[in-house]
Amino acid sequence: MELGKVKMTFFQGLGWLSIVLGLLTLLFINISLISGYQVPLMDNFSLLLYPAIISGAFSSFNKRSRSLGLWGLGLCAYIGLFIVCMFFLGWMVIPFP
Repeated sequence: MELGKVKMTFFQGLGWLSIVLGLLTLLFINISLISGYQVPLMDNFSLLLYPAIISGAFSSFNKRSRSLGLWGLGLCAYIGLFIVCMFFLGWMVIPFP
């Protein structure tokens, strides 16, 4: 295999990893919200979120895998925005637990 093909498949693999980890994090958030368990968001989901951000950033450097990386980074940004909004909405309801 040529080095260019290995490099291309490596960056595309990182892009797909970013997307899969972002979707898996969304799945876990939805399961925890639907089931009603009191699961702390930042303890469990940050283990999946940080590798998704890193792999999405690396895959966005290559031209062919840029769209995959941007999709992964977009999913991570959406999850981060969701966590921040849920924190502030919960804090507005009960400011001092």
